[in-house]
Amino acid sequence: MFIDSRPLTLSDLSLLMQSLIFILLLYSIYRKKESIAKHGKIAGVAFYLALPSILYMMYSRSKGFTLLYYDSLLSLHMLLGTLAIIIGIFFVTNQWKWKGKKYMDLGIILWAGTFLLGFTVYLLLFGLIFP
Repeated sequence: MFIDSRPLTLSDLSLLMQSLIFILLLYSIYRKKESIAKHGKIAGVAFYLALPSILYMMYSRSKGFTLLYYDSLLSLHMLLGTLAIIIGIFFVTNQWKWKGKKYMDLGIILWAGTFLLGFTVYLLLFGLIFP
């Protein structure tokens, strides 16, 4: 992201992907007013596009990635992300009999919280913010 100061990393690409995916999810919410079928398709595409980035983050964590002094922030990010993924799997596969607006609202809140925490982790990781 900061080409003149350091090389592009997988973390940069992951953040870019997650940002675009979050915008796509917000767009799917907007499209819901016109067609619930289009809403579902767009949200499903967003979910599947997120998988490579999620797998990269899981791989990094399995290799011992941590943020010294911020492990609780990283753990909260992982917890919210895990819950968002589980809900997303149920929605995308249509396996949740309680699939409804309140659970979808919960899903987008979890996804937004995960995204914001992930963005904060990114800023801390590359020293763009200091506590």
